[in-house]
Amino acid sequence: MSEAKAQVTTQKRFSAVWIIPIVALLIGALMVVHGYQNQGTDITISFANADGITAKKTHIKMLNVDIGIVKGVTINANHSGVIVHAEINKNIAPLLVKDTQFWVVRPRIGASGVSGLGTLLSGAYIEMSPGVSKKQAVKFIGLDDIPPTPANVKGLRLTLTSHLGNSLSVGDPVLYRGFKVGRVEDTDLDTHTQQIFYSIFINAPYDDLITSNTKFWNASGLSVKMNAKGVSVNASSLETVLIGGVEFGLPDNTKPGAAVKNGDSFLLFADRDSINEKNYAYSAEYLLLFNTSVRGLQVGSPVAYNGLEIGKVTDISFDYIINEKEYSGIRQTPVPVLISIAPAALVGEDSLDNMQKMEELIHSGIAKGLCANLKTGNLITGGRYIALEYHKVKHAVDPDKTINGYPVIPTISSGLGEIQVKINNFLDKLNSLPLQRTVSNADVTIKEIGNAAKRADSALAQLDKILASDSTQTMPQELKDTLQQLRTTIHDFSSQSAVYRHMDQNLQQLKQTLSSVEQFTNQLGTRPSSIVFSDPQPADTQPEAAK
Repeated sequence: MSEAKAQVTTQKRFSAVWIIPIVALLIGALMVVHGYQNQGTDITISFANADGITAKKTHIKMLNVDIGIVKGVTINANHSGVIVHAEINKNIAPLLVKDTQFWVVRPRIGASGVSGLGTLLSGAYIEMSPGVSKKQAVKFIGLDDIPPTPANVKGLRLTLTSHLGNSLSVGDPVLYRGFKVGRVEDTDLDTHTQQIFYSIFINAPYDDLITSNTKFWNASGLSVKMNAKGVSVNASSLETVLIGGVEFGLPDNTKPGAAVKNGDSFLLFADRDSINEKNYAYSAEYLLLFNTSVRGLQVGSPVAYNGLEIGKVTDISFDYIINEKEYSGIRQTPVPVLISIAPAALVGEDSLDNMQKMEELIHSGIAKGLCANLKTGNLITGGRYIALEYHKVKHAVDPDKTINGYPVIPTISSGLGEIQVKINNFLDKLNSLPLQRTVSNADVTIKEIGNAAKRADSALAQLDKILASDSTQTMPQELKDTLQQLRTTIHDFSSQSAVYRHMDQNLQQLKQTLSSVEQFTNQLGTRPSSIVFSDPQPADTQPEAAK
């Protein structure tokens, strides 16, 4: 019996040593897939400088939540700024649109307040504000400062234009009846037109308050006006007094207009009163010549007819008569005042036809006694205005008179002005009188009359002796009567006679009157106000305390 031969076969077995590399490979693959699935979006942000920005350390936040990190910082191609390379979390990537905003948060102190104090300990970071655009973007230009209004806030953006140097800056409030409804976002100056442009934002739902006839005015600081209408003080709020602001509203007795849209432009007025000033398309200018002081009258002062304001003063200057021979070389040159009268305020609608009607009305009114009178509008401020009134005409007035192409409206003086003119005329007449010489002559006359009286007394005594002598008794009666009549005549000129006493009294009164007039003239020359205000009275004597 033969033996069976065993066959040996070799089996390949899986070695446990490969388990660890396979697991590591699977974990690595999962990490790659997970990293790819959660990979953020790379973006670039351009800034003026890299102050406070550090690669791998500076975070990007939104609503104080980390959404990304700065990967690196490089200088741009023209060396005018830096480019920040950052990565934004994948779930935030849909918010990266064209108008998304980025800025560096660091401690700041400005008109709008203090911000970024928390970065003193944690360090600066980049804040992101999502936009409203539908267009995706990965390249952005960083802001130099915190935007006054985030891009995703609903509201209305407008532009204000002004020629005035108003004290407005970014962040100043926009007010409606003292309530903050928006803010100033940007300021700009056009060097060609010298206009100042302000970009403002009105928060919703307050943007519905803006219509086509809304007026904006500067509410900055404290406004104090002193004019013919009195003293006015305007201040919107404590915030605008300290840092400035803009306010808006409708002019008096005006209804809201049509709706407006983003980007519409409005004029910025100087103050609240300016929005009620009516700007007429048609107006006529007239020249007034005043022979009295126009102190208190200024450009913009009202021109009124029966209390109704129909125009304003546009200029006060001697240039209007500098070439007029009629006024050259005269002692008192009149003060020219140019006024503007609007037909819409006097005869109705603002039109060319009504302006012609107004000119004809004023032309005929001058012939009937229409005059311009300078009056005081407010005793406290001293502000004055022009009043057109009808007065009796003493002399013929030429209604066609013009100077430098401007029709001339006659002027009169009344009130204090008229008193001043009369006083000046009176003083001129007094100054022309030879008062000092007259007083001296009166003194000489009084002395001569006194000497004559003394001689008459002496002659009278001699005549009494002659009449009492014995030789006179033998004279004819006619001669005695003649001597007696001579005695009576001489007695009338003696110091004891009533004629002499009356004459002496009159001359003394004349002398006193002339002296008083001279003193009065000197007083008016040194203190003209004494004609209205009395001399100050001495203080009452105060009783002394008993000792």
